[in-house]
Amino acid sequence: MSAFLGPIHYWLYNKIERQQQLVEELFSLGKEQGVDLEAECQALYGSFDKKPLEEMIDHYNIHGWLQERVSQVEYQYAYCISKLIKIHSDIYQTLIAIHKSNGAKLALMLKDENTNAIGIFKAVSDNLLDGMPCDHANRLLEQSEDELIWQRELCVHSSYWNEVGGDVKLYYELRDAWLTGLVGELGFSLERPDESTYCIKRLA
Repeated sequence: MSAFLGPIHYWLYNKIERQQQLVEELFSLGKEQGVDLEAECQALYGSFDKKPLEEMIDHYNIHGWLQERVSQVEYQYAYCISKLIKIHSDIYQTLIAIHKSNGAKLALMLKDENTNAIGIFKAVSDNLLDGMPCDHANRLLEQSEDELIWQRELCVHSSYWNEVGGDVKLYYELRDAWLTGLVGELGFSLERPDESTYCIKRLA
């Protein structure tokens, strides 16, 4: 990455912020269940400062600073989901609903645009955190306005889930719920030919 702040740095940080917003929804859910996830995450992973990027970032170590923020929010997310499931195994459907709703909310913001499969994939890339840009976690296989297929080249999330004693399968189940909420609201379906391949198709 560049030694100077550029569009890619703001793009990545915006994705970090969006995942942090989801983490804060999990904090609220935890309070409803009688557990202070926010305090636990702050003790384990530090607090998340809500300031403009240029006011916080280490301008001498931009890449390293952003990687630390990625790790921080990934750990928080994995910790919160894993803790909630361990405390209340029946909370799974609530978590699915939260993620599906988040995807649908984003879709509503996109509806004013001429949305097609390519635009939806861009929205996925702009909102879901998949490591650093240099990780190249996803690879586009086929694209048209009506159908698009991409493949996960590597899992950049499993290390966080393993370290908190969680199951990364939960991450992908919740991600699928988010994707289903997004594409369904926009008149598309989500198909999974295998565990690493995603296909979105316009509904007839």
